[in-house]
Amino acid sequence: MSQDAPLRIDAKELFSAQVEDYLEVQSAMQRGAEEIEPQSWLLRMIYSSWFYLSLCAGLGGFCGWAILEPFIDDNEIQRGGIQLIVGLLGFAIVGALIALFLGAAEGIMCRNARRAVISGAVGLGVGFGGGLVAIIPTEILFGLANVLSDSFNKNPNPGKMRTGIALLILMMGRAAAWALISIPAGIGQGIALREKKVIFNGFLGGVLGGLLGGLLFDPIAHVLTTADGQAAASRAIGFTAVGLMVGLFVGLVEGWTKTAWLLMRKGPLAGKQFVLFKDTTVLGSSPKAEIYLFKDEAIEPRHAIIHNRGGRFELEDCQSPDGTYVNGIPIKKHLLQSGDQIVMGKTVLEFSLREAKG
Repeated sequence: MSQDAPLRIDAKELFSAQVEDYLEVQSAMQRGAEEIEPQSWLLRMIYSSWFYLSLCAGLGGFCGWAILEPFIDDNEIQRGGIQLIVGLLGFAIVGALIALFLGAAEGIMCRNARRAVISGAVGLGVGFGGGLVAIIPTEILFGLANVLSDSFNKNPNPGKMRTGIALLILMMGRAAAWALISIPAGIGQGIALREKKVIFNGFLGGVLGGLLGGLLFDPIAHVLTTADGQAAASRAIGFTAVGLMVGLFVGLVEGWTKTAWLLMRKGPLAGKQFVLFKDTTVLGSSPKAEIYLFKDEAIEPRHAIIHNRGGRFELEDCQSPDGTYVNGIPIKKHLLQSGDQIVMGKTVLEFSLREAKG
């Protein structure tokens, strides 16, 4: 037969059992993700770290206020004694509650109770212990700001709210004090995960959030403090605002500094981003996995691993029965490129890499 002669296949050969088996094998080998509809702006916002971290940290600040407030009397604080001690410990208690909720937030969002409990507990301890240590420098700093503010205070009535430069100095002193208190609140999760990048993000986010939240404290008090000097409502909103700002900036700093991440395009947490901080990131159905993929029977406890090899990210399948696919092709090892779609069971993840500027 000539090499150029057309190849003829009759109907019997085309629909034979061998051809059907071959097509089934090829179909099984190809597991590309079908066209996925983009998530709504509301879902994208809910799964944004700045949103749920600020919400959780704000709730922590409010819970700190709820624990403290029954023991606080503003008139007694002015006279000193036990009320002054409660007021000082309030910094550590509020910081600890912010750290508790901030540490647990990621685990809660990922439905990973183990991570939520561990990170929350470590955050609580670091936040409270760090808050106690920070009381002395915080009081010195705020005390100096208070003295300087007094020298500019033109209002002869000490019970009245300060205005002008005196108020601005007081606001700056309080902001600096809350920045110090917010550092241990921000770094708890990073310490729990033993990850330097997360610690750095928490440190920077805590400082920025504490500064802004502290700046808001006195204007809030100016509006909400009652005529007889009671400031329960202003403290509630003020502590909540500090928590919100700390969580917001921890989330924003995470977004500013991330270099590689996975976006779940299809799965139980569709819309959630997973930032790749570690040199080795395990993906699997075990709660111990860095990226916990639940509710998918085809995913193994240790299904795949992403290795960070000096800024190049390699995906490795852990000999899983169902396999790991990149852009529809089964892989054993694959060097990931930005835009690659990773399919494991019914879960679809999209890899993104921020190129270094140079």
